[in-house]
Amino acid sequence: MEDNKNLYKYMGPEIADKLLLSNGNCSLKFSYLKDYNDPFEFFLTIDYNQEPEILAYYNEMISMMTQQPVTCFSKSPLVTPMWAHYASNSQGFLAEINEEALDEWLKSKGSDPSFGDIDYRETPYEGMQGMLERAYVISKPRHVGWLQQAIGSAAYYTKQTCWSYEKERRLIIDEEHIEKINENLMLLYFPANLITSFVVGAKTSQELKNKIKEISASIGCNYYEKHIGKSSTSPFFLDENLQTHIFDGREIVQKNERCSSCKEPMTSVDLKLCSWCRIDESHKKNAAYRNSFRMLERAGILEQYIANFREIGKK
Repeated sequence: MEDNKNLYKYMGPEIADKLLLSNGNCSLKFSYLKDYNDPFEFFLTIDYNQEPEILAYYNEMISMMTQQPVTCFSKSPLVTPMWAHYASNSQGFLAEINEEALDEWLKSKGSDPSFGDIDYRETPYEGMQGMLERAYVISKPRHVGWLQQAIGSAAYYTKQTCWSYEKERRLIIDEEHIEKINENLMLLYFPANLITSFVVGAKTSQELKNKIKEISASIGCNYYEKHIGKSSTSPFFLDENLQTHIFDGREIVQKNERCSSCKEPMTSVDLKLCSWCRIDESHKKNAAYRNSFRMLERAGILEQYIANFREIGKK
């Protein structure tokens, strides 16, 4: 089992109406590797700048590889680009799924699931070239088998470092355990109670919040709303009782040290309010008094001063 405890699936608001089925199941979308959004994933297996007979042999190895259905998760609910790209600019939501529970359920159905973190890199794995050349020269079945295993692992669990912000973790399963809706859509139906939490985005509509709350209640899982604080770039979460929670790297946990007004997490246990919420009228007056631009504005010369200031800056 990896250090991470839960998997996070980011989704757009349009998914909410299709999420929970009448039989108590939810679904996960699976795709083949060829349909994923990184066209360079196979480029990280070997160096393509070599003799044509070696490349032809490598292509032969790839053509014999079985395409397996894959789905992707993030290991964190805090990835801002993921909220932007996959959750419609924070208007959507995410589902938190317990990996161990999902793994056990899949195995109980006779599946042999394969979970793995993505290795972000810019160059092929060391040793892959040697395996390719040995398989090409010796041509024994065991060398071909080893090479195909290595190529498959590199292709399915390797991406360029420019994608590292995703903190991606993948699940590969056998095709017989999914339902193929059409050529472009494969679904795995799983018990909804494997979902431990839902988190709605900071820009989610009230209508969607109500919908996800309703689904959370029917499943019996946690419901959180993502909030952007003023003191940290790391978002925090509020539950239905307005209790503050944070992501500790493995799971979403309650944070008791928080501002009693804005609910943002705090590091100090001695203060009831954060620095922002402690600002009063005296602080505002002092700030205005110490702002010399206000003095220039009252004297009617602020615009001229700024113009001169910018002119000096150009020089």
